[in-house]
Amino acid sequence: MTNLPEENGENPMHLILSVASKLGVDLHESDVVSAERVGARNRRSRAPGDSGEGAGAGAGAGRPRPLVVRLTRRAVKDELMTAARVRRGATSADLGQSSAPRPIYVNERLTKTNRQLFYKVREAGRRQSWRFLWTKKGRIYARQGQDTPRHWIRTGS
Repeated sequence: MTNLPEENGENPMHLILSVASKLGVDLHESDVVSAERVGARNRRSRAPGDSGEGAGAGAGAGRPRPLVVRLTRRAVKDELMTAARVRRGATSADLGQSSAPRPIYVNERLTKTNRQLFYKVREAGRRQSWRFLWTKKGRIYARQGQDTPRHWIRTGS
């Protein structure tokens, strides 16, 4: 999960359970193997509206670190991913955080090879004006338009 505001003393397990509840998924603590923030903390000044020291990392000040969640079963992960797609506009409002509401993004964690391939596919898709590029169950798909067939992308050549 990305763009979820980061605060000092937060409980990642509580955050994931709250987000799952907001997305309409009945997730229990026993369904979660681990939940943690990844990446280095950003010690620079934070963006307006953010709270908590060290909030953010990556491309700019104020960007919170991703929250990586490992679940016990693939079925639970698929249910969470489906709910996130259905409720694409979900925000961090009502999660008990003091910062301003921000949109929440739920993405699959890809292998290094698939992450690099997905990057290449997105670049090629932008150049060729493909409308839909996505991942599902660790696979990369592309579709040129609404009524065109989807293509499973396996290689970058």
